[in-house]
Amino acid sequence: MTSQDTSPKPVDAYPWKRNTSIHRWYALGRYYAMFPSSFAYNAVSGLTRHGEHVLDPFCGRGNGPFSATVLNRPATGIDINPIAWLYTAAKLRPATKMEQVLERLKQIDEASRPQDRKSQSPFETMLWSPDVRAFLRSARRHLKWEPDGCEIDRTLMAFVALHMQDKEGAGLSNVLWPTIACSPNYAMKWWTRQKKFDPPKVNPAALLEDKIRRRYEYGVPQQSPGNAILGDSRTELDKLSPLNAGLLITSPPYCGVTDYWNDHWLRLWVLGYRQRKDWRKAAKFSNKADYQALINEVFLRCKKHLAQDAAILVRSDQRRQTSEMCIKALQLVWPGQDIYVRSSKAPNNGVSNHHGRGGHKAKEIDLLIPGSRGKVWQQEHGFQRLNSTAFAPSSTTQ
Repeated sequence: MTSQDTSPKPVDAYPWKRNTSIHRWYALGRYYAMFPSSFAYNAVSGLTRHGEHVLDPFCGRGNGPFSATVLNRPATGIDINPIAWLYTAAKLRPATKMEQVLERLKQIDEASRPQDRKSQSPFETMLWSPDVRAFLRSARRHLKWEPDGCEIDRTLMAFVALHMQDKEGAGLSNVLWPTIACSPNYAMKWWTRQKKFDPPKVNPAALLEDKIRRRYEYGVPQQSPGNAILGDSRTELDKLSPLNAGLLITSPPYCGVTDYWNDHWLRLWVLGYRQRKDWRKAAKFSNKADYQALINEVFLRCKKHLAQDAAILVRSDQRRQTSEMCIKALQLVWPGQDIYVRSSKAPNNGVSNHHGRGGHKAKEIDLLIPGSRGKVWQQEHGFQRLNSTAFAPSSTTQ
């Protein structure tokens, strides 16, 4: 008799082939701590059965819930950030007919007004051409993207928000980080040093039509029901009927690392918010006591929605101030349960790799309470019991 092979199994970096609707829609949206497709695919397919619900209370751009729905598992994703929610909602229930999205795009373009072309600041002058400014203001005014709005409008707004800021030649703006929006002063100084005084002269409707056609090239995926909820998980989970979910998969915000609201201030503007950073809404989670309370409360509420033998998989920042508080929350909510852990590294450099600011690959850890079906899975995917000396959270910043 041979011994069981417990070495980690090789993981396909792209579990869904590129020339498929699933791959195209999985990639919609840019946000922090986005689950690699292999991570979400392996977790959902290995830790749940067909038809079992999947829950993500910090869903970001919705990669976890999306993976669940295309694998025949219904899913619920919750996020308090409107940009994150918009991407998730558009992926879980995209408008099924591309022609309707393109017709709405034409209507928004034609509804712009002459005064929409005017710049409101030196930053806008360098950021967008007059045609782009006019289109964005029209989209801001007319698209009903909200939870009680229109599916077609929501899908179109996801494309608008995604491409309104981008790297050189890829979107509607002068050069910007694709994921975060820096301050106007920083951007203008950088553009000036790089002699990029003028924004690209692009036809916004034509550029977005091309992006939409590419995304819809293989249609939209066949999906189980998916529910995207905009709000604070601490209150929204209490409103839901019990889900009896087989898997909780999530990546909580990182403590004191990034401001999830103000780093998205520019995209939030096109959704109707002010075109400035709003420090009253800052979401950097710098207060450790408040952060610990947040994670504790969300996990406690999630527990009510999980099946008795459910698996819990949490991807966390490896720095102590985040990882140790996530561990404490798991130990508080699921006392006596074995927790397994593995280290991981993001496949690409961080968002600060643009504009000459470096940008390292994020070091992360995965925390797993395996449930009834995860005991073999955790061995196959390189997890170790938490009390193993082989693992220790990083005490340094990245």
